[in-house]
Amino acid sequence: MDKFAADYNGFWAGIAVHNGDPMTVTDYDAGIGALIGGYPSALVDRVGDVDPSQMSSDFFSRLQTAPKGVLTNGATWDPATRVLNVSVTTEMLQATTGAYKVACVLTEDGVTGTGSGYNQSNAYAGGNNGAMGGFESLPSPVPAAQMVYDHVARAIQPSFTGFANSFPATVNAGDVHTVNFLYILPASWDETKIHIIGMMMDPTGRIDNAGKA
Repeated sequence: MDKFAADYNGFWAGIAVHNGDPMTVTDYDAGIGALIGGYPSALVDRVGDVDPSQMSSDFFSRLQTAPKGVLTNGATWDPATRVLNVSVTTEMLQATTGAYKVACVLTEDGVTGTGSGYNQSNAYAGGNNGAMGGFESLPSPVPAAQMVYDHVARAIQPSFTGFANSFPATVNAGDVHTVNFLYILPASWDETKIHIIGMMMDPTGRIDNAGKA
């Protein structure tokens, strides 16, 4: 994910959904778990379960697919109350009909922990599953002391399936629609390493487009 973030900045919004550890977001884990055969797996725009090392072709295919809209995120932050107010604004590029929806995800970089729950299960240990950014040379599990987690999904609102009333039933090209979200960040989260990812989903639940800030 770091490689894609560096190579395709502005076209990539990576979200690491955790399972069975202290970073798990229950709703997100359940939603992703229903779409994959097991962890680790990768989904590009929630289309097709692939090994993370094989997601390039899916990404390039989706990159060439014209989106229905472009998303821009805005936010205000109150450090005293730790309230983060977010607006996700979608400018429609094409006319649409059907139940398009918006959801908003917070991710955090630089997450660490000292307990055994922060150990990283490593399916690539020993190299039997191929190369994976150096993890093939590490044990399983990788001790928590050696792990720094980036792109960690911290929250998704209102749910994995999105906000049901994000748009009217019929939307015209050029229309602009905004959905607002409110988060209270726990003290353990580093607000300087939080990313906001607004997502627009098509009626099948696939991600049409996203915006990251």
